Amino acid sequence: MRLLVAGIVCVLLALSFPGIDSRVVKKFTNCSELFFKEKPPVIPGILEKSEPQIAGFRVICQKYKNKIRFATLYNTTGKIPVFSAYKYTGTNHFKRLQTPNVWMTELQLEPLSAADMHEPFAKQARHEDYLIKNSLNYFPGTLFPTSHAADEDTAQSAYTLTNCVPEKKGFREGMWNLVENEIKVNMDNNCRDNNNRTVAYVLTGVIPGKDTLNKRVNVPSRMWTAFCCYNNATASWVSQTYNAATNMYYNNSNIALKSLEYLQTILRDKWGKKLELFNKNCT
Repeated sequence: MRLLVAGIVCVLLALSFPGIDSRVVKKFTNCSELFFKEKPPVIPGILEKSEPQIAGFRVICQKYKNKIRFATLYNTTGKIPVFSAYKYTGTNHFKRLQTPNVWMTELQLEPLSAADMHEPFAKQARHEDYLIKNSLNYFPGTLFPTSHAADEDTAQSAYTLTNCVPEKKGFREGMWNLVENEIKVNMDNNCRDNNNRTVAYVLTGVIPGKDTLNKRVNVPSRMWTAFCCYNNATASWVSQTYNAATNMYYNNSNIALKSLEYLQTILRDKWGKKLELFNKNCT
């Protein structure tokens, strides 16, 4: 991920550094350690055997400062992620980051070609999409949240538009902020491996909606998050999930801890009966 200062300049710079490590990859096998049992979700007809099945979906092993921090399945048509995946290992104390004025983008999603002209940012959101002044008033909300990052560099890596979806301020600072805080507490309390280390495998994603931002970026109708981890106190694998409609604001009573099967039922209505978030359903 690199800061986008000027689109054309960055494209030329990318072409001048062919040795830069790849992040947009063919399969999630390049960052499989971020997934439960190293198996990414199965989304029928979209993501199977760690690989996108149709055009319009790309796999990104999100790399920042020479280290893979999290992973994303990205929808280049809707210009939002389907989900981001990360391994939660607890958080160290570091100075809270300020939301950046300019967000990072993924240059490898650009159709680079010396022979053809093309529309810039044809396959991803751009910062200007979120600056459009209209009645919608959306701003970028991260799927992999900075509050779940193990260190400052990992938190900084979350500020890429390939990890973001349009959200209303009331949802991000109200409902979903409560969800992120509550799931963090649950992981800290319940996720311990046999060496008593905090470890959990987390997926956070969206269900696309009918509206678009700037006639380009899909606005999700629902957000969801789920984790799978080992609880050494009970010697068992456990999973917990949350989901919420994006029009819910500041209402703690709407936060519901649900089973993995409950969430998968909702997602299967969208993507098919064979959908599976965690290999063998986290058992």
